[in-house]
Amino acid sequence: MKFKIKYSDQIVGLFIVIAVVIFALIVILVGANQRWFAKDYRFKTVFQSATGVSPGTSIVMKGFVVGKINRITLNADNAVDADFHIYDTYRNLVREFSILELTVSPIGLGSQLLFHPGRGERLLDEEEFIPTADSPAGIAIIEQELVEIPPKDDTITRLLANVNPLLENVNRVMITINRTLTDVNRAIAGQSTGPLGSIVNDVSGAAARLPVMADRVDDIVADVQTRTAGLLDQVSSLLLAFQVVSSDVGAISNNLAATTEAIRDPTGLVPKLLDPKGSLKTFLDDNDALYKRVMSIVAEVETSVRSLQGIVTGLNGEMPKISAVLNETRTAIQQAQDVLEGVKNNPLIRGGVPERAYQDSLYGSMREGSFE
Repeated sequence: MKFKIKYSDQIVGLFIVIAVVIFALIVILVGANQRWFAKDYRFKTVFQSATGVSPGTSIVMKGFVVGKINRITLNADNAVDADFHIYDTYRNLVREFSILELTVSPIGLGSQLLFHPGRGERLLDEEEFIPTADSPAGIAIIEQELVEIPPKDDTITRLLANVNPLLENVNRVMITINRTLTDVNRAIAGQSTGPLGSIVNDVSGAAARLPVMADRVDDIVADVQTRTAGLLDQVSSLLLAFQVVSSDVGAISNNLAATTEAIRDPTGLVPKLLDPKGSLKTFLDDNDALYKRVMSIVAEVETSVRSLQGIVTGLNGEMPKISAVLNETRTAIQQAQDVLEGVKNNPLIRGGVPERAYQDSLYGSMREGSFE
């Protein structure tokens, strides 16, 4: 008995139709997943280098893939022309002032192409140019804050981004230090025209003038010593003259005392001279010649006494001046010795003029003595 299935051709055809429908559905689902039936909007841009960019590179915005790179070519300016598309779902984000940013991980974790929407009101036309963030147009857009750039959460990227300004600041500091050291070296060499160079030149000039100043100080000290010696000689002469005058005054005083005693003695020489028959009458009996002679001698003695009084008065008046001159001379000699000591010790290098140790005089002042 032969077994036959009724409507077998129809059943086979049905299965074939079902398989075709299922295949078509699978193709549609895969195509929908691959955006075969979606409209993409194409745009253009230019990269400085193709590193990190290749056909099929995803364009990301806040973690969502909004487009892909279609094609890259090297142009005549050695730049990289790129064609890319944005999905129709995100078409409304492609506004005026939008830019692309290629970020490369500093620790070798790959690169990422970011899309930043502009803040303009106009939607960009298809095939219109969109600049990159490192281009002059992109830099100008970022500086004018015409684009929305979300903050980056990559801590390593932020740290490494701050390294470059830090290195630039260190470089500026090193350049400043180098210039400062150069100016100091030039100033020390006497080649600088600034304040430090003027100070060094003044110090050099002062050091060069030190020998001349030392010679002048030597001349001043020699002149002071000469004048001091002359003053001391004059003072010694005055003292000798004063001693002679004092001796004469003492002798005259003794003579006057003796004469006074003789006058008081009734049996002395004076009564005998005053006797009418004595020697005085005999001497005076010559038409007053001896009297006149004696009076002239007395006048000369009086003149001498007045001159002596004038000398003594002058000495008394000059003693303060002589004392002041001696004090000034001693001060000038001490200052000259300090200057010579300072020049000898070179105050610019050592410690300046050392403190003078004063010593009490071994001789008493002339005014402290007694003239009796």
